[in-house]
Amino acid sequence: MARQVDYECMNCGYELSSVDEIFWIDDGLDIHIEPLLMTTSAISSEAPVKGYFTRYYCYDCRKFISKFVIFKNSNEISDENIITLIEQYDDSAKIIQFDDVFQKCLECGSDLASKADYSFVLDENDEFHIGESVIDFPESESNKFAGEYHGFFCSQCKKQINKFVITQNNANFTDEEIKAVLKEHTNDLTIFIRRDYDLCPVCGEEIYYLHENSTCPSCMEERLTITNITMMD
Repeated sequence: MARQVDYECMNCGYELSSVDEIFWIDDGLDIHIEPLLMTTSAISSEAPVKGYFTRYYCYDCRKFISKFVIFKNSNEISDENIITLIEQYDDSAKIIQFDDVFQKCLECGSDLASKADYSFVLDENDEFHIGESVIDFPESESNKFAGEYHGFFCSQCKKQINKFVITQNNANFTDEEIKAVLKEHTNDLTIFIRRDYDLCPVCGEEIYYLHENSTCPSCMEERLTITNITMMD
């Protein structure tokens, strides 16, 4: 299930729609960018290349930046070919990030197959929740920290490998404080990754995910306001 959020600037009338999206490259080397639904999730799981797709905004360049985070299911398509396909997909500025480094066992180095992908959050009451998709726990200033969980299993070491990607840290917890919370809810090895902010590939300045209260990219004076939220199944 994906969530579409519509925004409007009450000063200049600028409108923006944001949808939870994924992408995949099929066997014919065609790129698909679609809302994160049960049907598209099932299709992407069989594709040789899949991943997350997000649009950010650079206020310095005054343009949107596309970000592709790539998870490979097959070695039949080289990294170089994937980069070329994505770069040629359209004329937008792009950030292309491979996630292969986190799909090897920390102990034996074996390639790992993904077994589960969830979202998680530590809420304002110190309660820890894990859900089935990122839309289960939308970003909120009341969350202490939140992010994405990816579960792997090493058949050689017979261990569950847990990867947590922190995407929100409103409480400004240190790495050790976040690790302490995560260890209460995981077993065996835990891979802890903090997601760094992204820089514009054109000008090098920080880019932003537009949401409620973001500065309007058109007039640069008012904040965006949510006008409608639609759940897509």
